[in-house]
Amino acid sequence: MRIGVLTLLIAEMVAGSAFGTGVSRADTLVDPEVRALASAGRARVIVMLQIPESTDQAQRTGAIGRVQEAVLARLPQSHASLVRRYDSIPVLALEIDATGLQALETMTDVVVSVKLDRAVKPQ
Repeated sequence: MRIGVLTLLIAEMVAGSAFGTGVSRADTLVDPEVRALASAGRARVIVMLQIPESTDQAQRTGAIGRVQEAVLARLPQSHASLVRRYDSIPVLALEIDATGLQALETMTDVVVSVKLDRAVKPQ
């Protein structure tokens, strides 16, 4: 059984990390491996998004969709491709190159972090 980075990110959310809580950020956290892989070609990544805090699930789902659309609209099309969207968690799975990563790093209003999407062995 393969457990992906997304599973670990969900665990971080449950544990109470600042991801998705509406806390403003000064900069985007980028996994160093992402930077190395993107500069050499393309990297598959998990992008954690910042959304306004809400206890209403319908509002939260709507906010997730709006932020995902905003990120996708601001990415240079030939430098990033969508791998997967998620409805209930503020995350996008993308494949990006160095230019796509630079674009994500400028989106400090909506992008919390960019992490390498990799399989993790279960414990």
